[in-house]
Amino acid sequence: SPSMEQQQEDVLLTKAAEKAVEVWMEKENSMNKKEMSTSAMVLLFVTMNVALYVVRNGSEETFHTTLFFINAFVLYVVMERTGTKATSKQTNNGKGLKAKVTKKKKRVMEETDEITVAAMEIEKLHHVKVMPGSTMPRSNPVENSELDLKLQQCGANSAEALRAYAAAPTESIQVQPHSYVQTDATLFNLRVGPNYKRNKQKAPSAPALYDLYSMDFLYDSTPLKNVTDKFKIPSIPGITDVSTGHAHIPPMLVINTWLPGEEPSVFAKNTDGGDTYSIPMVFVLSKDTLEQLKDIDTASPGVKLLSEWCRRAETEPDFRGRFKCMGQIEDIESTSIPKFIHGYNGKPALVTKSGTFTRHENYIEFTINVNYWAFLARKGLHALMPYFHDFIFNIGFTIEARHDEEMPEVLLGGCRVMNLDPEKAAVDV
Repeated sequence: SPSMEQQQEDVLLTKAAEKAVEVWMEKENSMNKKEMSTSAMVLLFVTMNVALYVVRNGSEETFHTTLFFINAFVLYVVMERTGTKATSKQTNNGKGLKAKVTKKKKRVMEETDEITVAAMEIEKLHHVKVMPGSTMPRSNPVENSELDLKLQQCGANSAEALRAYAAAPTESIQVQPHSYVQTDATLFNLRVGPNYKRNKQKAPSAPALYDLYSMDFLYDSTPLKNVTDKFKIPSIPGITDVSTGHAHIPPMLVINTWLPGEEPSVFAKNTDGGDTYSIPMVFVLSKDTLEQLKDIDTASPGVKLLSEWCRRAETEPDFRGRFKCMGQIEDIESTSIPKFIHGYNGKPALVTKSGTFTRHENYIEFTINVNYWAFLARKGLHALMPYFHDFIFNIGFTIEARHDEEMPEVLLGGCRVMNLDPEKAAVDV
């Protein structure tokens, strides 16, 4: 039978277990949690039963086993509380956007209670759409620069202004927080022949085949599945109304990227969206590309490959999967981004299963759903979100060339994003 000293220790252990449960319950109540998690209930049940078993039997072996269980339980309580605080901190960091979206949902639900579904459909039809570029400002030109003087003459939204922005050197455009402008195509080293498979040679890209018209940045409980759900398709005299001479090549390309707004899970992919940052970019064919399309036989390999992609990507998944995206952080060494990420800076990624091609009358819409990417890619991208406002980020797109006659590769289009602030994403568009 157990000694008097062992029995006293058993009683103390039992009281310690009870005290741990009491503290835990008080903290649960203070946080307005009405129910314990299943794991907590199981652990509580096991701990209390083991403690009672010790009191009854009191063997040395069981005594140490109980000591282990109670220590484990106390540790669990501490970790639960620490984890709650950490989660709360993360939630507070992003509570601005989530609160706005929650408020928006509540407003919609209240409206649903007050009006019929038919009335909501009518309202949807009459929803006022905005012009692309309304949710994210384009960076302004340097004062009195050649670009600035040009814009004063022709107007900021004209075809001439669009072409002038595309041709302007980087130094003629201001670096303004949370703004964008067309990227410099030469920043991206792309494949060149001959025999790329053996030589692995790359060189700076020639000028992009498309000029950037606009970029937008939205956050919602669901992704923007069709750009026309929120935006008007632009009509630019002299650009969007010009025939390309090829029915399968419209004058505009919309690339809509979905970034996860919630921390990715290793166990499941929420491919339908959930909380999502939607980043639609609208591109128009450059003046040089339009000129080359007048005679496709003499066009550059890049223009010919673009023509093939526009013709085949809709029905051929393998050809559609040649679409590549690249991200390049400027002066990455001076940022606080972990060193292991530096090696991936500027590396291309094929968009295969995550890409959706949709043909419209006057444009092609290509959607990149990052939720389909591998967990580590999604996790890494989500982890970078809080750092976006600290650096300048260049995004580029191209079609992968695989044969000598398709090279050199050339940039389709791109965007230079300056100090993007995730908290400024539009939620009420």
